[in-house]
Amino acid sequence: MKYLCLFLCLSAVNAKAQALFNEKYKDCNSVKPCYYCGDSMAHYKKRIHERLQYAMDHGLQKWVGTSGHKYFEIEVDSTGHSCVKSIKDEVHMSDVKNTERMCINGLYDWQPAISDGRPINSTLIIDLHFLNNYANVSFVKPIEL
Repeated sequence: MKYLCLFLCLSAVNAKAQALFNEKYKDCNSVKPCYYCGDSMAHYKKRIHERLQYAMDHGLQKWVGTSGHKYFEIEVDSTGHSCVKSIKDEVHMSDVKNTERMCINGLYDWQPAISDGRPINSTLIIDLHFLNNYANVSFVKPIEL
């Protein structure tokens, strides 16, 4: 019974919410997220950490000496274009956050998720972990948050 109540509560939250994090953007096309779905998951064809690092290093804002996490909920559509749906900012650097968001929205080098041999929309979560003068990029699943 308690699992049924938990399921119903989570279903109600998911039905109401269209994005995982509180800071939402309306740039994306999809209404319902499909996290890491498909027979093969969406992935960036090149080195995403280098693209994000370059955007941070060459942006107008600097992030030196910062520690914490920023989570980006990203939709990768069936054409390989990415779009930030929502952000959870534990570092509270809005200027760097906007630089990263624009960088991610400008990435067209994604391999979309494949389901039954066709490209589909998929949602991923990037964890951008700052530790002093170093930034690490990793993919996380909603349950890991």
